[in-house]
Amino acid sequence: MAPEQLLQRLEWEKRVTQENLEAIRERLVALEERAAALAITRRTLTDLLGAEPAPGELPICASSDDDRGPSVAGTSASPHQEETVTPPGMRGKPKGSVSRRIATLVASADRPMRAREVTIALGRKNPSRSQVEGIRRACRRLAVSGFLKALESGEFTGPEGAA
Repeated sequence: MAPEQLLQRLEWEKRVTQENLEAIRERLVALEERAAALAITRRTLTDLLGAEPAPGELPICASSDDDRGPSVAGTSASPHQEETVTPPGMRGKPKGSVSRRIATLVASADRPMRAREVTIALGRKNPSRSQVEGIRRACRRLAVSGFLKALESGEFTGPEGAA
């Protein structure tokens, strides 16, 4: 093969590889989103059925009536709802509906979550870098306040480290 043909072939291979990589990334995002939804659904069912959470799990946290986030069974007055997890030494719950949703989501997940996963679980299908960074900053503030725990791996979990 001539050098020009080799360069064209390499360029074609690079383009095909990048397309395949993008398809894999999209699939990964979809799978992460599905895993987060399944974890929340499992927690909700456990709560609704009155079953005890598995060891290391935190109960589902309900948000206040003014929160625009999803509520258990679509009602804001379910008898199975509990107050937002309050860390030891802290009073109340995070201020702001987004912070409450983040704290509830991360605390109810069955594993530590990365900021990108939290952003996707909050409804962003393909979040931009700045959106992910905004959620990461919010998670860090919640960790400093004691509502979440930041792990060295860059993941966040409930305040007691359960995941």
